[in-house]
Amino acid sequence: MRKNCKNNNKGFEIIEHLSDTGIKAWAGNTEELFEQCAHGMFSIICNTGQVKAVTKKTVEIKPEQTGGLEDLLILWLERLIYMHEVKKMLFSAFNVFYLKTADKTDQNGAGLRAHAFGERFDSFRHEIFTSIKAPTYHMLSVRKNAGSGLWEANVIFDV
Repeated sequence: MRKNCKNNNKGFEIIEHLSDTGIKAWAGNTEELFEQCAHGMFSIICNTGQVKAVTKKTVEIKPEQTGGLEDLLILWLERLIYMHEVKKMLFSAFNVFYLKTADKTDQNGAGLRAHAFGERFDSFRHEIFTSIKAPTYHMLSVRKNAGSGLWEANVIFDV
């Protein structure tokens, strides 16, 4: 069964949306927020508790591919879905160690660098819950909550 991860400082919950599904995530900073979004997405795909973090995959999104935080989040999640679909990977842990958006005057340094930890799909040990085609821009948001001080994101996935 899918489990939602909740605590005061970071977590996610799965939200239903018509024929699609999505997540609401929160964290103390944008790097942790992106990690929570990835964890939430893979919690929709499979039972992440059964996925051993034995293989490290590096994800790098270069400056020419970036826009705002929303665009960067979509690119991050799309890259993880690509590795899942093409390389047959499942992930259970994430470490976003560099995240910077571009501004109008400076593209230098913008992008994302992260590690995703997991293993190849094994039909004897892993159960796939839902196949995700892509994250969508529908209802997408990344913002800092002025009241709580936490970063929050909403992402709807095309399933």
